[in-house]
Amino acid sequence: MPANTKEVKQRLQSINNTKKITKAMELVAAAKMRKATESALATRSYHELAWAIVDRLLKSRLWFDSKSKVKRFFEEPKEVKHSTLIVFTSNRGLCGAFNANIIKLILPYLKEHGKENVEIITIGTRGAATITAMGAKIKLAYQKDDVAIDDTSINQAIEHSYYSFRNKKTDKVMVAYTDYKSALTQDAVLKQLYPFNKTSQVGLGKDDTGKMKTDETIKAPKTVEYLYEPDKYKLLDYLALRIGRAELYQALLESNASEHSSRMVAMKSASDAASDMADDLILLYNKARQASITQEIAEISAGTAAVS
Repeated sequence: MPANTKEVKQRLQSINNTKKITKAMELVAAAKMRKATESALATRSYHELAWAIVDRLLKSRLWFDSKSKVKRFFEEPKEVKHSTLIVFTSNRGLCGAFNANIIKLILPYLKEHGKENVEIITIGTRGAATITAMGAKIKLAYQKDDVAIDDTSINQAIEHSYYSFRNKKTDKVMVAYTDYKSALTQDAVLKQLYPFNKTSQVGLGKDDTGKMKTDETIKAPKTVEYLYEPDKYKLLDYLALRIGRAELYQALLESNASEHSSRMVAMKSASDAASDMADDLILLYNKARQASITQEIAEISAGTAAVS
């Protein structure tokens, strides 16, 4: 029985309308991706050099007064009873596996430390909704700026984390976000923000042989002891907050670039799938139309033979 050409035509029209929407979303995501990528790449050098300062300090002779609160930022805790987890996701969907990869990444951490022992801060409404559905409690929740001009949107999150850690309310601060590699590749990462450690620092890229580059100008011998002015503890205290803010701001920029890239690729895939479906429906429509014409000709021929 030939297919109903009217139904096929209506479905084809619906798919073409959907394709127009996904194509428009792809173009918008591509424009946002270019801006977000430029911002992320422009601040990477500053971010890397900030962590190079931490590396210098960790390799130097750091002597602290036993009552100094800043000491916590440079020493691993003996026991982690409570921790803070800052999670970057998107505000909207239609971005492929962008949000799912972050949730998969933090699940083992929540399971290991216990949901009740982890203070969660979400930046992005999608992550907040998913984490709440999992039964975990969220301490603070913020929307994520799609186009971040400065670090204003993450100031409250970093200040809360900084003072919580400084005042011994939490023993460790972790950050989960998506690191931008290319338009097709983004990696979900979980990094330790406080206390500072060597594994948290960002590399300077790879050379032609694939090995990690090193900058000899930022490496310090293990036996170096620095002189601080005006006050060692005030300077290190300010540095801990400033580097934490730089790390969180870079995570925001990387997350934005990754989100828009993921959404662009997802919408392109949707547009391509719509094109394939439209081609199949056009073929089906032509076959149905041809069958209908053939049937009409057969009926006319039969009628002519009957009256002759």
